[in-house]
Amino acid sequence: MTVRNQIIGLIRFSYPATEGFAVSGMDEDALLAMLYDPARLASRFAYLETITLPSLAAQTDGDFTCVILAGDTLPADHKQRLRALRDRFPFVRPIFMERMGPLPSARRSFRRAVRDGTTHVTGFRLDDDDALAVDYIAKTRDRADRLIAGGFADNPLAIAFTRGLYWDLNDRAAPFREFRETYAPSLACAMVTSPDMDTCIYRYNHRRLASFVPTWLEPGGAAMFIRTLHDTNDSERSIPPHSKPMDTDRGRKLLVERFGLDPDAAMGLMRGGAS
Repeated sequence: MTVRNQIIGLIRFSYPATEGFAVSGMDEDALLAMLYDPARLASRFAYLETITLPSLAAQTDGDFTCVILAGDTLPADHKQRLRALRDRFPFVRPIFMERMGPLPSARRSFRRAVRDGTTHVTGFRLDDDDALAVDYIAKTRDRADRLIAGGFADNPLAIAFTRGLYWDLNDRAAPFREFRETYAPSLACAMVTSPDMDTCIYRYNHRRLASFVPTWLEPGGAAMFIRTLHDTNDSERSIPPHSKPMDTDRGRKLLVERFGLDPDAAMGLMRGGAS
């Protein structure tokens, strides 16, 4: 059998899932009002268009699709703004879906992007305010293809890179810190599955992923992800206590060399503007 391993990413953009987030239990009207607040959406688009998608556009391996999942209740002008991203980022595929749980919405999103003839899907997760290193797709494909060839992907398996940066957009004095996660992080993490997507990377809490799925963890090498902290984080993010501070000039250099970002535009997202 000829192996055709398709790489697909999924970004959830202000999607009103019925569970899985701290705010999911809110009354639906209140939830939608919070998610679709114009100021909040302006911030989310700024992160998406300045940090997340440019890091994907800079990939050394451009053979991938990235689904952006949003609710079918997203205001029309914002739907159009997501659709228009395809002009700048041709790998993007916006999907608008009714409200449901995080697993069924993720599985449906991945399935809609699967090409005919695909034998395996390597599906990765990414938040709309984070970034992946420019060689993430290439390295993930290499590891996935070798694991498939070795017979390790007859059942779902995960691939994760644990070294990355934390970037506090509110800390102008020392915004960057480096860290190695002790488990699969919630980004730079993918799952190899069959194309029918019986399961996917969103099935398990990333901290417990290796308890349920064979997981390849790669701790060495250069930073593979950026996780941002700011005023509109959807999860309770914090700087890990054992992270190491990084000189701001070095962090700014990595924005360019490892993540393909425009440093002036990216640093301009910090509280108070560029530094």
